[in-house]
Amino acid sequence: MNKITLSALSSVFAFTATTTVAQSHNAMETTIVTATRTEQSIADSLAPVTVFERADIERIQPVDLQELLARAVGVSFVRNGGRGAATSLFLRGNQSNHTLVLIDGVRIGSATLGSPSLTNLPPELIERVEIVRGSRSSLYGSEAIGGVVNIITRKYHSTNGVKPLLQLGIGSQGSSKVLAAISGGNHQTQFNLSALQENTDGVDNTEDKSGVHGDKDSFEQTAYNLTASHKINERASVFALYQNSRSESDYDTKCYGTPFAVYSCSPYTLSEVNVANIRGEFQVLQNWLLTLSAGESKDQSQTKHSYLEPGAVGVSGDSFDTTRRIYSVQNDLLLGKDHVLTVGFERLLDEVDSSLNYGEDSRANKAVFAQWQADFGIVDLTIGARNDDNEQFGTYDTGNASVGVQIAKPVKLIASYGEGFNAPTFNDLYYPFYGVATLKPETSENHELELRIDQAWGTWGASYFQNDVDELIQYNPATFGPDQIKGAKLKGLELSMATSLYQWNIEANATFLDATDTSTDKDLRRRASKQFNIDTDRQWQHWGASAGLRFVGKRYEDTNNTDELGSYALLDTAISYRFNEQLKLNLALKNIFDREYVSARGSLGDYQAIGREAMLSITYTGK
Repeated sequence: MNKITLSALSSVFAFTATTTVAQSHNAMETTIVTATRTEQSIADSLAPVTVFERADIERIQPVDLQELLARAVGVSFVRNGGRGAATSLFLRGNQSNHTLVLIDGVRIGSATLGSPSLTNLPPELIERVEIVRGSRSSLYGSEAIGGVVNIITRKYHSTNGVKPLLQLGIGSQGSSKVLAAISGGNHQTQFNLSALQENTDGVDNTEDKSGVHGDKDSFEQTAYNLTASHKINERASVFALYQNSRSESDYDTKCYGTPFAVYSCSPYTLSEVNVANIRGEFQVLQNWLLTLSAGESKDQSQTKHSYLEPGAVGVSGDSFDTTRRIYSVQNDLLLGKDHVLTVGFERLLDEVDSSLNYGEDSRANKAVFAQWQADFGIVDLTIGARNDDNEQFGTYDTGNASVGVQIAKPVKLIASYGEGFNAPTFNDLYYPFYGVATLKPETSENHELELRIDQAWGTWGASYFQNDVDELIQYNPATFGPDQIKGAKLKGLELSMATSLYQWNIEANATFLDATDTSTDKDLRRRASKQFNIDTDRQWQHWGASAGLRFVGKRYEDTNNTDELGSYALLDTAISYRFNEQLKLNLALKNIFDREYVSARGSLGDYQAIGREAMLSITYTGK
């Protein structure tokens, strides 16, 4: 908090902030905005945070967003097959719809599923990612029980004329990528337009090879990103965003024409995600920053069935079109040099348009929130509260409090408490022959103790957390429907370190998790009890090299803990060669030992691993 100033607050919710590599060994300090909705350095933040900068993305060369996020402490994924398959994000063992995902500060995700389509967010269009662990409902409301992931789109930062960028890539499994971008501007106005096209033949998503299930399940995607900013004068600026992503992905499943008829078919899903936002920042007074924002995200999907039997003609898949609109007003007041008061209002509207008949197709939520940040020398303090008025479930109050004590110059101890709530999804409530309309909102209490040590040789930290979730909603494969269990206890230990040795940058993290159903004392399904990541990289004059090892421990597929999924480890590597300032060559190798593993099982058996992958790309950046 000692570094929070009025100039920093001018970037409140300015998710376009520019910083350099998010590594502890970098000279420049990384700033974040997601943890408090105000700009601050990671060192001053009282929340456990992981940041991936653009330099990290280029070093790792992830094939998709899931691969990038999986390298963060506390993050795990379940994927139902290859590229484009349905994916679930578990942050600290919380449900996939317990992590709020933002794009440039705009809430995204399907109102029916309650979680976003991460497949439709290609890393080539991402500038940075901020991951905040622990409940943030007191700032963001529903869906933030486990934490918040804020994805900041790529801007290229051109402020002197027009600057082009072109990237071409080709890889294994018939994969190809083309990225084209143009950016330009001056000190007052900037813009960027990016377009991405990618394709892959993929792998067979399931182990069932009968009938039409034995084919490869391909994936293709086209994405666009347009951003613009304009500085009206010294006291006012406006920002605009539009992003569109369309994809087509094959998958394996049993196709039903009637409740008793099963047909052979080759199903595929057409998906589209749109995000739009306009934001204005106004320096009303010297110590008062006003931010106005209006955003909308649309998540559309339609299932198509290519049937083989003539008798199935006329049987079609389902379509889902959900829209989320959010309007916000935020006031940041600097009260002296060491105190910041944030007061805001939000209105959120979810709408569902589907080929299926939902009992309700819209839901509105309005909220007020406040937060106080204070610096008392060796003690930092953050206290916040929020009231959500949901037209379907009534009012819910959430709060948080964090205190950080600088025990010694390199040692900081942080204690935190946070409350959360999460409204049931439209699918949980109303999906035909599945939903249960009497489900209640989930609530949680999170306690945390964190130790950080920052020394000349590097940094390391340890966090112990316990999140008690009441009325947890989870899918039960035995009943093919949602269960609302009495509660779940998610507790664990997170360890992380970063250092430099012989010019090699080394980062490592480990997560030990105990996620249990408090009624049965059984493990929650698909949560690994332990996992760790080790990443290392080095840069020479023209060459660059990196390697990453990811380990995921055993977990259970079912709620009774009888169907065990084995542990696995994956090794990735990447090398790059820069010919000059404009031209760069990259080679990424994923799962280089071609390790077979199972992350989940379904009605057609094990979902298959992607296997070994390679991607060679060349990038041209204009002067």
